[in-house]
Amino acid sequence: MTEPGAGSDLQGIRTTAEDHGDHWILNGSKTFISNGILADLVIVVAKTTPEGGAHGLSLLVVERGMEGFERGRNLDKIGQKSQDTAELFFKDVRVPKENLLGELNGAFVHLMTNLAQERLAIAVAGIAGAEHLLELTTTYVKEREAFGRPLARLQHVRFEIAEMATECAVTRTFVDRCIAEHADPTGLGLDPVNASMAKWWATELQKRVADRCLQLHGGYGYMSEFPVARAFTDGRIQTIYGGTTEIMKEIIGRSSSADPVPHPRRTLTTKGFP
Repeated sequence: MTEPGAGSDLQGIRTTAEDHGDHWILNGSKTFISNGILADLVIVVAKTTPEGGAHGLSLLVVERGMEGFERGRNLDKIGQKSQDTAELFFKDVRVPKENLLGELNGAFVHLMTNLAQERLAIAVAGIAGAEHLLELTTTYVKEREAFGRPLARLQHVRFEIAEMATECAVTRTFVDRCIAEHADPTGLGLDPVNASMAKWWATELQKRVADRCLQLHGGYGYMSEFPVARAFTDGRIQTIYGGTTEIMKEIIGRSSSADPVPHPRRTLTTKGFP
């Protein structure tokens, strides 16, 4: 989906697929594509009806070895070094008509249908990462001594741990509720607004917790061999991919301004909890 000049705004996509009877001719480029180097198959968002805007996009399945499909750099990131993130280029790639995934010009609907699940998955990773860092740091401050006593004996350190523990507990409760909504076969599924709330809040919490935990580790926290240092850089992408924090707030804000009377599925209720 992501291109050098287009990210969260689907209308900015420039990659095109022209109808040539029994096949499409695909031209354009993508960037920041996770697993783009290793993947044997990529699903490309392309304009099939240029005048249709966001509703003129389709999903095309492009396979390794198709002429004109090339991979660029394995991008050098500040974190998540073990995962390849690539540039992809398409120059007059002949894509068979049967490689259309879903409905013609239906990419927007297909993507929106599954974005809530993607954002929930990122939120789950966010709160799990924050909880893990908190656990590591709690153990560290109990063992690390300064001025003749463990760091955990200092009031400031205890307050830092208390604040992070509380924020993690509150966030976990909301994320778990979103998981229950998503998994409930009798319900309407996870509301996109709640998914945006979960993604925004959990990933921003992960970022804050990583920063505070690194600080509590002192100089050791700045060393790459310590898990807290790697978590600091690896987790930084969480507030960016799957929709930036700013886009999440925009989704929530648009919903709130368009519907001043709170919808029952957009409020923090106790549904499903004793």
